[in-house]
Amino acid sequence: MALAYTASAWTQVIVALSIFVPVVAAGAITIVVLRGSKNDPDVQRWQRQAEERKRLEQEAEAHSD
Repeated sequence: MALAYTASAWTQVIVALSIFVPVVAAGAITIVVLRGSKNDPDVQRWQRQAEERKRLEQEAEAHSD
């Protein structure tokens, strides 16, 4: 393997890693944060309230007939 036999090759490897590692890390953090929103108590409460509102509207429509 001829990669990194010279100082300039090592420099290229280090520069490449310094570019790609932060991009990959930022992507991973973004995925973790966005998937964590499923467990957000506020979002869960809003969903329960929307379901309750929908159920009450359906009951009101059924009684008005």
